[in-house]
Amino acid sequence: LRLHRALRWLQLFLEGLRTGREDSRTSVICTDSYNASLATYHPWVVRKAATVAFCTLPPRNTFLEIMNVGTPEEAVAMLGEALPYICDVYGITQELFAQHKLLDLP
Repeated sequence: LRLHRALRWLQLFLEGLRTGREDSRTSVICTDSYNASLATYHPWVVRKAATVAFCTLPPRNTFLEIMNVGTPEEAVAMLGEALPYICDVYGITQELFAQHKLLDLP
C-alpha cells in the first residue's frame, strides 16, 4: 500500500515535469505532487522535512537532463510515453486494493 501511494506521487510528479514550463521549479512541482498524495499519510514534522528536502532539487530542465534520456524535449517526450503505463498500473492496483478493502490500512 505504501508503494502504491508512492506510485501516485511519482505519477503526479512526472506529469508535472512533463507539462511544466521551462522555467518551472522542480521543488514546487514536487511539493504540489507530495501535498496531493503522500502528505495525507505523514505527520507534520515529516511533511515539513520533505518540503525542505524538495528545495534541494535542481531546476526543471537540469532535472530532465539528469534523467539521461537526451535533451529536455526528449525527456518530456519519453515521459509522455511512460505516463500512460504508470497511470494504468496505479488504476489497476487502486481497484484491487479497493475490492479487498485494503485502502484504509495505516
